[in-house]
Amino acid sequence: MREQAFTLEEDRQGRMILKRPGEEDVVDVRIRRSFPWSNPDRHISIRNAEGKELLLIDDLRSLPQDQQEIIRRYLAKWMFIPRITRVIEVDVRFGFQAWKVETDRGPAEFRVQEREDIRFLGDGRFSIKDVDGCVYELPPLDELDEKSRRAVEVLV
Repeated sequence: MREQAFTLEEDRQGRMILKRPGEEDVVDVRIRRSFPWSNPDRHISIRNAEGKELLLIDDLRSLPQDQQEIIRRYLAKWMFIPRITRVIEVDVRFGFQAWKVETDRGPAEFRVQEREDIRFLGDGRFSIKDVDGCVYELPPLDELDEKSRRAVEVLV
């Protein structure tokens, strides 16, 4: 399907509606980035409430400006990824890691179950997924203060 052959609108309840010529409107669609870290404007998936992909936007920048803005607003609202600015402590006992951090959204405490939940990204950053499925962004180690860097270096 051509990317211009649809529009997205938000209803009064804040649900996203997918409209396509000749097809029934789909209410309450979800918008997801396929590569949120490495290629955030490419391969944007529009899915129904059950998770079935309805269309894939190859490049967000190819859409009309108003549609880009709707999608960016939705993603900013629903894709919450705090950026860790300081690591206060990482306690590695009892089979998991207990993190105490400062983020760009305020202080946070979370647990990481598996070492595989800390993933190195090609540009030097890390993504960290906690036991509740929340994702945090950790900047490259050389951007952290010395105490934060020491707390994290043994884990990565």
